Amino acid sequence: MDQVNAAINANLNLLVVLGLLCFGTAFLALSVMAMSIWSQVNRTLYAYEKLATTVSTELQPTLAEASKLVGSVFKLQDIAQNSIGSVSTKVEDVTDNLSKAAFDAKKSGSVIGAGVLAGIKAYLKSHSSESNHSD
Repeated sequence: MDQVNAAINANLNLLVVLGLLCFGTAFLALSVMAMSIWSQVNRTLYAYEKLATTVSTELQPTLAEASKLVGSVFKLQDIAQNSIGSVSTKVEDVTDNLSKAAFDAKKSGSVIGAGVLAGIKAYLKSHSSESNHSD
């Protein structure tokens, strides 16, 4: 029985040693891969830190410029609204003046038309009375 136990122990010891060798090799391979990834992680973190610094440095002036721009847009909006109001008032004034001028022209056109018609009638009457007198 001792021989059987010794054979099993030897086989088990051999299996444990092979398993530890495989584990060690796998750990070494993973360590090499992790080292190559570690440099990439360091570069990425440095880039993020640089980006955060740039954003914190540039954000304040950018917000100030954006605030000025929005203020200018609001001023332009107010000016445009006031200009549209004054243009609307002027258009109404011009419309009223044109309506009045059209009414006056129509009225004086009627007077002129009546005058011309009266002149034509008078001319025709005088012409017909001359022809009656000459007969």
